[in-house]
Amino acid sequence: MRSVVLVSAGVLAVVVVVAAIAFGPRSTVIATRAPTAVSIAATPSASQAASQIPASSAPVVTTSPRQDLASLLHPLVGSWRPSGPVLLVEHSDAPGATLLAVPLDGGTATPLVALPNPIQLGYALRDDGSVLAVALAISANTARIAIWDLASGSTRWLTEEESGVTQSTPVWSEDGSLLYYAAHTSAGQSGVVDLGIFRVRSDGTQKTRVRGPDENGAQLRGLTPDGRGLVWDRIRAGGAVEVLDLASNVNHSFDETTAASVVSWRRAQPRALVGVGGCCAGRPGGSLALWNDATGSSKMLLGIQSTPPVAVTSAAWEPNGARFAAAVVDRASVNSFGSVLIYDADGEQLAAVAATDGAQQVLWLPAGIVFTRASGSRGLEIVLASVNGGTQVSLYKDPSSIFIRSVVGP
Repeated sequence: MRSVVLVSAGVLAVVVVVAAIAFGPRSTVIATRAPTAVSIAATPSASQAASQIPASSAPVVTTSPRQDLASLLHPLVGSWRPSGPVLLVEHSDAPGATLLAVPLDGGTATPLVALPNPIQLGYALRDDGSVLAVALAISANTARIAIWDLASGSTRWLTEEESGVTQSTPVWSEDGSLLYYAAHTSAGQSGVVDLGIFRVRSDGTQKTRVRGPDENGAQLRGLTPDGRGLVWDRIRAGGAVEVLDLASNVNHSFDETTAASVVSWRRAQPRALVGVGGCCAGRPGGSLALWNDATGSSKMLLGIQSTPPVAVTSAAWEPNGARFAAAVVDRASVNSFGSVLIYDADGEQLAAVAATDGAQQVLWLPAGIVFTRASGSRGLEIVLASVNGGTQVSLYKDPSSIFIRSVVGP
């Protein structure tokens, strides 16, 4: 089963919890951290062909006692493999987090690993749930990527330490043989200097730069459904949407003038549902657009221009891509959270899903519609509901802030 990637924790620009109300995810709907203001230093053009990094221009590789991986990454199980589809859920342990596997069949959640501060550096679980890649800070200005093999329980560094370089936001290739990541160096009070986007084999060899530095910096979000496009964004408040064609090295931008993030993909073009605006606090105000990342065309589906005006806090394509579900808030109401509605691909409302008031994050899976809603004063509940409004199943309750990161399976 290919994972439904929603968002990877961002390294420099992230969205707020109330941006459950605001598309915000690395990828997107709800997050657990406040936005970070970052100053970016000017860097060369980003339009560079993929090339092996010459040894003479590579950052200095060092070794030091700071590389004690066991002190940074804390697996909570000896070994683990999913027996069926599970939700990868991030539980906030500010300043760190715990990742849990929540079965879709209603079984008991399994705590997998504790991640340290700052988790904004990013992590990615391979599609089959077998290997976790995580960027770890080993000093104030240096971070490298480690991997944890969940089946064997072993951990090891994947990338080398580059003094003064932060490696972040890892993303697995479709077949799991490659890992992509972004890198930057600190520029003191002036911000950071972007180094570009890189890939490395899963054994740590053949490091290659696939995109040159960007003047705004980069953070990775995931892959397009066909695995041929790398989704990333330029670092700024609210995020942006970029797709780099890995074969041609051609980049496509949604709209460089507005805060946006992809919330769901389908295979057929136009294939991206994009959350626009709504960042970062106050009343929900996000809109939803449909984007063709090959031609660049887009159209607004739902938002303040709708009748009546609405805010979209989350959306997800039906597995076959014919319809989508969205958590929608009536802008005329005083509520900050809405309910789940079903739309056709043109944004025409078809139906409402019963008993989904308070819905925040939404996924549409073969098993039904999964959504989160408030539970208690600060907690959240994950619910599986029939598309037709039948029996609901409570999959998991947490007294803290949680976010569904992806869906993985054997």
